[in-house]
Amino acid sequence: MLFLGAGPMVAQQGSSPEAGGPVLTFGISSTLSATDNYNLDPNNSENAELFDNRLSFGYENRRANDVLSFDLSGVLRASEPPGGSKTFDDQRARIGYDRQGVNSTLSFGADYSLSSVDALDPFDEDPFFEDDPLEEGDLTQDRGDREQIGARFSFESGLNDPVGFILDGRYREQTFTDTTDPDLFDTETFNLSATTRFTLSPITETRVVLRYEDYSADDVPQTDRQTSSVNLGLTQALSKVDTLDVSLGLQDIETEETLGGVRGADRESGLIGNIGLSRDLNRGTIGTTFDVSESENGRTATWLVSRDMPLPRGAIGVSVGVTSDVEDSIIPVGSVDFTHQMKRSTLTASLERQVTTSSRSNELRTTRASLGYNYEINSLSALEFSANVAELAQSGGPVVNDTVRADLRAAYSREITEDWRLSSGYEYRMRDEDSVGSATSNRIFLTLERNFVLRP
Repeated sequence: MLFLGAGPMVAQQGSSPEAGGPVLTFGISSTLSATDNYNLDPNNSENAELFDNRLSFGYENRRANDVLSFDLSGVLRASEPPGGSKTFDDQRARIGYDRQGVNSTLSFGADYSLSSVDALDPFDEDPFFEDDPLEEGDLTQDRGDREQIGARFSFESGLNDPVGFILDGRYREQTFTDTTDPDLFDTETFNLSATTRFTLSPITETRVVLRYEDYSADDVPQTDRQTSSVNLGLTQALSKVDTLDVSLGLQDIETEETLGGVRGADRESGLIGNIGLSRDLNRGTIGTTFDVSESENGRTATWLVSRDMPLPRGAIGVSVGVTSDVEDSIIPVGSVDFTHQMKRSTLTASLERQVTTSSRSNELRTTRASLGYNYEINSLSALEFSANVAELAQSGGPVVNDTVRADLRAAYSREITEDWRLSSGYEYRMRDEDSVGSATSNRIFLTLERNFVLRP
């Protein structure tokens, strides 16, 4: 995004969305900023002085058993940024519906966005696809536009019955225009999974899981790939505190590509599965997992030991282990999540390293780290600091350029009236990619914002 606020503030009018019934939310955020090397270009930096106005509208109707929500937002710029970015940018629309029944649940939603590529923030998680691993296009820097359409649904029945069914689906389409980076090409992905659950006893549960994915890309080889799998799973309580979870399955991957002008197909099949053991302790849990996955490049195995523990003023979760990638190299992996709440401040930190197969069937070693600190000066003002780093590197398989992206932000905010907030700060960005080069950018900003809630 092209603005950095200290966080939205709900005006003291009407009721909060959590109170139930229909609620309308309106927001406006105006930002004046100055940036050097706006496009993070290592060879041709361009400065920019911008005046951006973010407008947003939200509707939510929360009732006893269901919630309907709808959101619209966009950024209107007074002048065109370098590289021909849109003056009406970051256009987003989202609709969602969730229903809780006596013995079933239903959820579905749709999402649309149109943004300039150079305005995308790799550390701004998309709530629609927040569980997706880091991929090649996430750390790119280019000009042009990205249009994204997404949809999802989930239905579960038999919540209180011995036999239950779960059906999940997800669709995602990405289209790029006027870009030059070869990693940015049109893709379309459809995922579907069906689970049948059998509760054999209060301590034993089995399941059958069917999964299917269809992926197509407008890349050089015009890739079409279908991945299907069947898994049998068992969850068994070994004692009052120990739980065993086992899953074993077979996966089939069929890929069609055009290489040298000839359309060809390749098929890979193999065993997949995982086993996990966890124990509930007086303070948190401890566990270990072993997971085996297959891709068209080969087999990957990961072993992890984890510990989650509440703290007097927060919580900590740690996992440590190793991954054997498709070339049988041993790579340390794991994660750390830490939260500490103090009297007038909050400290958060996270670190994650994993080996994954991207949607383009590249084997990646990804590392993400974040640090955040919020300090409440008084009832009207606060300081916020954040740091984010992401690294993407090859881990066997096809060649991938190693890429590092980092952002540092510091902001001061103050409530100038009951409804309006003023914030100002500094942002530093860095990007380094093998064979491309390194680039940095500095930005200062001043933001005036207001969010208010009305109940019809």
